[in-house]
Amino acid sequence: MNEKIIDHWEAYLDVEKYGKLTLSNIEFTTTNLCNMRCSHCAVGYTLTSKELDALPVEDMIRRLDEVETLRTMSFTGGEPLLTKRGIKHNLLPLLKYAKSRGIKTQINSNLTLPMSHYELVAPYLDVMHISHNWCTEQEFVETGFAMMDKTPSIEYRSQLYRNIFDNAKELSNGGMFVSAETMLNRNTVPYLRKIHEEIVHEMNCKRHELHPMYASDFAENLETIGLDEYRDVVSELLDYKDKDIWLLLGTLPFYKCSADTRDLDLLAKIEQTPNTTVRNDVDGRSRMNLNIFTGDVSVSDFADDGAALGNILTSSLNDIYDKWLSTNISKNINCHCPAVKCLGSNVIVKNMYYPNKEFISGSVM
Repeated sequence: MNEKIIDHWEAYLDVEKYGKLTLSNIEFTTTNLCNMRCSHCAVGYTLTSKELDALPVEDMIRRLDEVETLRTMSFTGGEPLLTKRGIKHNLLPLLKYAKSRGIKTQINSNLTLPMSHYELVAPYLDVMHISHNWCTEQEFVETGFAMMDKTPSIEYRSQLYRNIFDNAKELSNGGMFVSAETMLNRNTVPYLRKIHEEIVHEMNCKRHELHPMYASDFAENLETIGLDEYRDVVSELLDYKDKDIWLLLGTLPFYKCSADTRDLDLLAKIEQTPNTTVRNDVDGRSRMNLNIFTGDVSVSDFADDGAALGNILTSSLNDIYDKWLSTNISKNINCHCPAVKCLGSNVIVKNMYYPNKEFISGSVM
């Protein structure tokens, strides 16, 4: 059953098609504005109260035209759908361009906004990607605005929480593919079953994604979970997951080259669980992040140190990608096992869980 699922953001698709890591995904930072200030936000310190003007869309499209292997495009922020001006000027031209090339698209949104914002992008969008890390409404009210200087009223914050459920359900019932991501950390683990059931039964999402918490930016002080607990949590989730929803285990920190039989048992259980897949993460492999305001290109919007590897005003995206592949960081995770179609760890998971391990083809953990 798992073989029927097509994950267009799977980095291994490039290896199968081109025989090597290939630039096939561009992630765009399309805004530095957000109506929230979540304590777990991975880009919180970059958020502003006033938006800069974006580069001419023609300059960005000219660079995108040079990437013949482009398969997917993702849009992040901030909150990409916060203002209708931002949607019309920054998002829609790129979404329409993607549609014209048959490129799959995804927007990362907190889903708290009026439905009219989502209706503007619906005709051009393939995946509405949301985060659902909220254990309770009270937690949303308290931590979803924890880093804000002046917080809105409790009533207003509570309404935004309810908007997430209502919007997800309405979009899902209308035919949109809504995917809800949960980050595993000390806060979410005790509530994971509740969160899963809300995603399935109250939001009607098509997919539940599970990722490790990235201890960066606002989230740098949140407590991550160790590998032993991570293994147990995933195993338990497989026991109670809804059989009809797609469970995507992104950046899963367990590999078939492991000498730990517990890792191998978990991976076998994943393979035997219907509608469950593991993604070879795109960050640092087939994706680069493009900031539409500066033109800077980096590995992702939060991975590594966020430093720009180049700028589209002076370099092509292909050249910047080749520069990334030649770095020591990239070479340290350039791992490929064709027998099990595994590309090893990405930068963040390696630094979190395997700081002293090498992920190089032919090595054994």
